[in-house]
Amino acid sequence: MRSAQRPLPLGIAAALLVAALLAFNVGGLRQRLFGPATPKIDSIAVLPLKNLSGDPEQDYFVEGMHEALITELSKIGALKVISRTSAMRYKDTDKSLPEIARELNVSGLIEGSVLREGDQVRISVQLIHGPTDEHLWAESYQRELRSVLALQGEVARAIAREIHIAVTPAEAARLAAARPVNPEAHELYLRGLYQWHKRTEEGLRRSIEFFQQAIETEPSFSLAWSGLAFAYGVLGDNGIVPPEQAYPPGTGRRSQGAGIG
Repeated sequence: MRSAQRPLPLGIAAALLVAALLAFNVGGLRQRLFGPATPKIDSIAVLPLKNLSGDPEQDYFVEGMHEALITELSKIGALKVISRTSAMRYKDTDKSLPEIARELNVSGLIEGSVLREGDQVRISVQLIHGPTDEHLWAESYQRELRSVLALQGEVARAIAREIHIAVTPAEAARLAAARPVNPEAHELYLRGLYQWHKRTEEGLRRSIEFFQQAIETEPSFSLAWSGLAFAYGVLGDNGIVPPEQAYPPGTGRRSQGAGIG
């Protein structure tokens, strides 16, 4: 009985006291000891990526990487992702990040840059809490051009981990499903995509040429087939070419393909 009534050793008592203070976060103790908790982010905008090459001729490649990252993040159902069209309004803007976040109604912003050198590509990204302009995370990735599709999925998965967003097994599988790409075909596809986004007759016709060249280089390249179908579809919908030319066999009618939006 006497031993049962002995007071707890001082060390154990102190540990229990600290645990209680942490549990109730007395005086913001958790933040002082471990840093502030990561702000909740359930909506995000990928701002236009910077072209670090200094060569405007590489803009098509950088914009292609930007769109691909948006496409990959859009595969996560629990995450609201702002469209490329809305995000591109902020290319070379002088607006502050909190202002951009407020206008787009998002809690998270992605800034980044792309540098292509030979057969290597490096993408650097950073995650920012838009309302407070707080820097949360940054990372750089470098891969061969053959692995660029896998790289895009890898970056999207890393962002999802940092914002603690729920990713279903099916979504995780889609983000990880990327086989090596033919660098020449991918190059032609990105050039076609760049022309497609001009939304002019000349741009659409030039995009078709690039998509067709990409398919000739790599017949199984699905992104190029999707781009070709969309380019023909826009020409047909606007009455620029007749339906029998706009929707030839093998392209389908406005088929939904990744990377075009």
